[in-house]
Amino acid sequence: MKNSFLTYILNGAIILFLILVVYFGFSFVNNSIKSDKSIKEITDTTKSITSQPNLTIQLDVQNGTSENGAASKFTEYLRKNGIDVVEIGNYKSKDIDKTLIIDRVGDRNKAKRVAVLLGVSERNIIEQTNNSLYLDVSVVIGKDFSELKPYKEKIK
Repeated sequence: MKNSFLTYILNGAIILFLILVVYFGFSFVNNSIKSDKSIKEITDTTKSITSQPNLTIQLDVQNGTSENGAASKFTEYLRKNGIDVVEIGNYKSKDIDKTLIIDRVGDRNKAKRVAVLLGVSERNIIEQTNNSLYLDVSVVIGKDFSELKPYKEKIK
């Protein structure tokens, strides 16, 4: 009696397992046949994602001088001109003579765009690739800050 009851339970489990296998097999075949192989419509989502489509350069601004507020002034200027400043702070030294643009990802064009925007000479662009920073460019403000566009131009 015990043996026949156990046999019924095992047979029931096998039948249930077979039903599940058949269901999943049918579902797989049905979805494979029905798969939509045509491209419906490609839409431009850049305008719906952000109202500032120029935020393609992410950078940090570091103050390498003893001038208080220089990094904030540069940050405000860069943001007004469509650059995504993700961090501001002080550089490890306060004795940097010339403002530096540091290319962090090996894309010199992005560093050049920032240099032109700030009025920094292209000779002051250096490459220090560091993918762990998640930045495109770093700006280290030097003692020449008053000669650069954020201080010469009024912010619009």
